[in-house]
Amino acid sequence: MEAERPRNVAQRLLILVLAVGIVCALATTFAVGFLLHRPAATQAVANTKGPGVRIHLEVSAGNGRPGDPHPAWPSYLPTTTLDVPANSLVTMQIDEEDLARGLRNPFWSQAQGIIGGTFHMTYYDNNGQRQQGDFRALDSADNAAHTFAIPHLGVFVPLEALNAAAPPGSMNVITFSFRTGKPGVYNWQCFVPCGTGTLAGNGGPMQTLGYMVGLLVVQ
Repeated sequence: MEAERPRNVAQRLLILVLAVGIVCALATTFAVGFLLHRPAATQAVANTKGPGVRIHLEVSAGNGRPGDPHPAWPSYLPTTTLDVPANSLVTMQIDEEDLARGLRNPFWSQAQGIIGGTFHMTYYDNNGQRQQGDFRALDSADNAAHTFAIPHLGVFVPLEALNAAAPPGSMNVITFSFRTGKPGVYNWQCFVPCGTGTLAGNGGPMQTLGYMVGLLVVQ
């Protein structure tokens, strides 16, 4: 019996080494898969209307991307992976094309963490007439279609829904600016329950990169 102990110890060590190897292999495969399948990024460009850089996004009620498995899901286009410089001023232009979905908490109808505390918006009134102005909040939380929020940077902007009286093919244009800090990868997302499934509107696109959830890559 004593002579068998070294053999048992060796067998256990071999099993342990194999188990560690399998875990490492799975971790490597996951990491490589994430990098290979990470959505293509939108690069910030020099802001011709002021200092810093600029990013232009579109919010659609259905993305309509060829070959997309969920063409009817609301989405930020062309992508939700945004590359921006560290310690810089970023100006966002978001073209909102979706109708009202509403915020559950009126607190989120207020803009936060943006330069000057206001966003500029070109929109359509109840008569279908084009208007514009600077705003600190929406008139009603029920008017929100989506939001653009970067919780770790304290940035939150409600996006006014396109009025049903607006001419076909119209959009609200919302612009605002914020500052980035040190390099890092930050999650950004929509807080309007515009998803699917049994999670009270918080499933589907609300949890999936490329739709209502994205990455802000600061470098």
